[in-house]
Order: sequence, then structure tokens, then C-alpha cells
Amino acid sequence: MNLETVLQYQGLNPKEAKIYLVLLELQEALPSVISKRAGIKRPTTYVILEQLQKKGLISHVKRGGNLYFRALNPKSFVQEQGQKLKWLEEALPDLSNLNRKYASTPQMSVFEGKEGLIQIMEDTLTTSTGLLCWANISVAVHTLLEDYYPLYIKKKVKNKVFLKGIFPYEKRSLEFKKRGEKELREVHLIPADKFPFKNEINIYDDKVAIISHQDETGVIIQNQSIADTQRVIFNLGFEYAKLLEKDLLTKDDLRYLVDEDD
Repeated sequence: MNLETVLQYQGLNPKEAKIYLVLLELQEALPSVISKRAGIKRPTTYVILEQLQKKGLISHVKRGGNLYFRALNPKSFVQEQGQKLKWLEEALPDLSNLNRKYASTPQMSVFEGKEGLIQIMEDTLTTSTGLLCWANISVAVHTLLEDYYPLYIKKKVKNKVFLKGIFPYEKRSLEFKKRGEKELREVHLIPADKFPFKNEINIYDDKVAIISHQDETGVIIQNQSIADTQRVIFNLGFEYAKLLEKDLLTKDDLRYLVDEDD
């Protein structure tokens, strides 16, 4: 079964499948280039690109006034609604191989609005290395994705994705720390007044995902060297956070952390 047929069985129409495969091969391209390579008229190509974005399979970045499109991780097909069909899993290596040629070149995808931020969070669930996360929990949870986070946590636990987190100290982050074992999370807290960061950063595999919840926008940077460097920086911060936390937590906090959940 060829790749176009595999993608059509997954729910894409023939033109969507063709354009998605073209983007996997090109990694990133202008609509005019995609149109020519796929042999599909440009107006139709724009419509299909929009459809693929809504399905969470591609993203775009703006450079010099032009929109460049790129395909996202083919694993999203498998993650979608928990479907793990045998023929699709067998096709994933071939799908992934289409864009390995560009793996050493940093790639950046931009996401906007609620749907875009959900795409970023869903992509973190494809990790095979776990998650390293810097986040201000109040900013992250009480904004655009407030109703999505409970579902995200359930998916994360189901996928057995372990997270290490560094969060500014406040009530909500203390709650996240308490539920760490149940929700596959190790969290250490730092003084919020000294480290008042607002963006959420997730480091996983060869990617760094940065979300500005207040601006309702985010990016995924894909490059092994960049991700590895950010991983080292996080680990340094994680060890320091352990030391800061010892002087930060009160006796009431410690009692709260060991109390059984209601």
C-alpha cells in the first residue's frame, strides 16, 4: 500500500494526502512551490493548506511578508483519537524518512490562537524522551487552554509521558507538585518574585516549544543541537531549584504535600 493510500485511509482526501507528502519531502515551502510540486492549482492548494492546518498536520511561519508551510510530525496520525492501525504504524518510518534530509537545519513553526496552542501541546505528547518544562502554572492554566489542560494531563498519563518541571511557587503549582506521582510529574518550585517568568517552555526529543499564553501564540523549534543545549540549561536549573525549594516551602506546605488526597 503506497503512502498516499495510507493517508487516505486515515481520513485525508487525495489532494490533502498529496500536499502533505510534498511538505514532508520539502520540509518547508511557499504555496507556489507546493502547488507546482503537487501538480495542484494554486487556489486549490491554499484551500487544502488551510484544511491541513485545521487538522493539526501542518503549520506556517511568516518570513519577509511570505507564508512558508511545513508538515508536522507524522506521529500525529497515530496519536489522533488513539488510533494505532497496523498499516499506519508500518508506514510511519517511510513518512518520517521523507524529511530527515533537513533534520540538521533548524526549523521553526509558528502557531496562533487556541487551536494552534493545542497543536503544540499535542505535539509534546509524541515525545520519546519525556518532557522538561518551565512554566508559570497560573498563567498557563488560567488562560486560553484552561478547559483543555485536564484532557491534556489525562492523555499525558495514558501515553506514560513523564515531566520534569520548574514552576514559580504559588498555590496552583503546589497542587501540581502534590499530584506529581499520580500525574507522572516531578516538580520543584522557585521564588516567584525572583523568577517571574510567564512563557511556557517544553523541551523534548529534538524540539523546543515556547508558548506565550498571554499573546496566544507559540513556536516549535526543531533542531537536535538547540534542544540538547536547552536540555542542559534546564537540568542546571532543575538542580538549583531543588536547593531553592528547601528554603521556600513552609511547614504547612510540607504537611499539605504529604496529606492524602480527599
